[in-house]
Amino acid sequence: MNVGERGEILLKIKLTEKRDRGETFNGEAIISVGFDGREYGSVPQEYYDIGESVIDNSRYDGYIEKIARVMSIGKASTSNKSDIHINRKGYSVKSSAVRAALINHTNRSGFERVCGEVKTDIGPLDEMINEYWHRRMQGIINEDISNSNPNSPFKDHKEYFRPILEYFLFSGSGSRKSANPAEYILEYSKFFDDKTWSVLTKEEAVDKVWPNLVFSLRSKKGMPQNYTLDYRGPDAESIKKWVRKMDGQYKGALHVRVSKSKNAINKGPNLDDF
Repeated sequence: MNVGERGEILLKIKLTEKRDRGETFNGEAIISVGFDGREYGSVPQEYYDIGESVIDNSRYDGYIEKIARVMSIGKASTSNKSDIHINRKGYSVKSSAVRAALINHTNRSGFERVCGEVKTDIGPLDEMINEYWHRRMQGIINEDISNSNPNSPFKDHKEYFRPILEYFLFSGSGSRKSANPAEYILEYSKFFDDKTWSVLTKEEAVDKVWPNLVFSLRSKKGMPQNYTLDYRGPDAESIKKWVRKMDGQYKGALHVRVSKSKNAINKGPNLDDF
């Protein structure tokens, strides 16, 4: 497991523990904790109450996975935007120490589908992509361009991007809607300390990530396999509009991530304690 996967499972254990103790979450009594209609089982008595110290240590994975199996806790599929249901509401779990992609390598055809879903004209995005390539080829910007950079062609368009980003965060991907959309994001820095947890609405989530977003146009992932300008798939004309050849590669998949965090993680307890 990576840091995010480890933290997600441990947070689910902690929330189940709070349910069984009759505690509250986000101002409500916790009645239900589970996923997709399945309630998580109670935390076993032999559970060793571990803290943040295990997050960066794969030696604990076997122990964590064992407890998760006993409780019927799993990691949600990447096709799901919800990771957990608390009181029947879907939450996407995010660690503030992990900066995963917000939009993962999606070509124009995928954005065209999403823009249709949220009833947003793709034309302004086409103009931003064209300007990105102009500045990229002039050497004004590098492949990755942050919203903190005054030369970013994207940085002044938060309200245009808002419905698109909300869709990718809460509702689906470039290829499909999620079977389990999320209503909120549950962000945490320490899974074992609910004082470090925060619940974000769609609007709050976009406002929070926008200043730290990094945009780039990439090859391979998100593009048809072995793509060339002779590609004749049903989405060929759409994909081609964003594609340019640089460094010997055809690049046309937009990737959006949050800039990396430098949060430090402490070392773990002795495994003998288990």
